[in-house]
Amino acid sequence: MSDFDNIGKLMHLKLTDIESGDQFSESEFIIKAAAESILQADGRNWIPVIVKEIDDYQYQVVSNHFIYIVAQQAKLERVWCIVISPEPQSIEQAKILAREILPKVNLNIASRDTILAALRYLISEPSSALKGVDPIIATNRIAESNRKTWSNFNPILTLKCGITKGKKLDALAKVFFFSSLPEPLPLPPEIVSIKSASRDEVFTRLIYLSKSKIDGFEAIDIEKSSDIIFSASKGKWKSLNPISKLECGIDTIKIKALKKVFSL
Repeated sequence: MSDFDNIGKLMHLKLTDIESGDQFSESEFIIKAAAESILQADGRNWIPVIVKEIDDYQYQVVSNHFIYIVAQQAKLERVWCIVISPEPQSIEQAKILAREILPKVNLNIASRDTILAALRYLISEPSSALKGVDPIIATNRIAESNRKTWSNFNPILTLKCGITKGKKLDALAKVFFFSSLPEPLPLPPEIVSIKSASRDEVFTRLIYLSKSKIDGFEAIDIEKSSDIIFSASKGKWKSLNPISKLECGIDTIKIKALKKVFSL
């Protein structure tokens, strides 16, 4: 029986059933001293290792790697663990809470207060490349900008906020990321008669279906399909169904979508 139903539970797992995850390094003194503290507490690690299940009763460390290394040093037979959901966002959260990775914020939508806190954190780091940058000025100019479509940090160079190209600009990637909003879908074009439509009108409507990713139209050759449909003899057509026989990449499944932009 699998332990997948035990997600979120505290479990006393065999150390031999757990494999290491990310590389982890710490001084020999710290590891040995921590192992001794566990042994003095009757072999119980009061802070659990965070693991995910990778097979039936097989686990991998995803966070609190230090506890796992210390448990190995103490030669424990079993170690207390919490099994978490294997989704990337769950693992990332565990690493953030364990302070194994830094949290990042989306600069496209971050609030002024969040930007200010992030910049102050970066500036306060030892040997920070952002030393000398006024966080208030930089925050105000970034927060007041139209950031929704930014996909990199280059627009900041035009703000004259003390953050220049090179190490200063690169330092921002430590706490910020971008997730630009998707482009709005194009408005549907007016329905036209397939029999009288010009080649450009055919092309425009097929492009709409393709960009809107309707019924798989994004996978067909729009140029070729437009040429074939426009050149076809359509005088006797009583429906759009004959298009599926033109070998233009549009099968019977896609005919329904054509009705959104073409009539007879």
